[in-house]
Amino acid sequence: MLYVVCIQKMAIKIADEIWICTALLHKENPYKTDFSVAEIVDRVAEENIFGRLRPGVIVHVNLHCVANKRPNPANYRTLYETARGRRRLFKAGDNFHPYREGGKTHPLPEEIPEKFQSLLSWHKSHF
Repeated sequence: MLYVVCIQKMAIKIADEIWICTALLHKENPYKTDFSVAEIVDRVAEENIFGRLRPGVIVHVNLHCVANKRPNPANYRTLYETARGRRRLFKAGDNFHPYREGGKTHPLPEEIPEKFQSLLSWHKSHF
């Protein structure tokens, strides 16, 4: 008899997946102020929250999630560019492109897997 095991991954927005992975990098490396785009993308691939690395991850880390870049088209404010090719989580008080006013800065608890929800309280106390 053949048994098929199906592991269902959560449907999650790319921006939220990136926020989770960047938060994990910060939490695990408190001495580092920022991370390379490649480190963030690699962590997204490693965590594999969605079930595969989606092509949109790179453009989100480079543009769509970056608060201090002109939005095209997404207006997320989850990441902040500290230097060319370097990112950290967006902090309250960071400057951002005016067209990103009101953009999402972190996931809502119901939008991310339960095992990562503690990152929201960690983020609130550290950022």
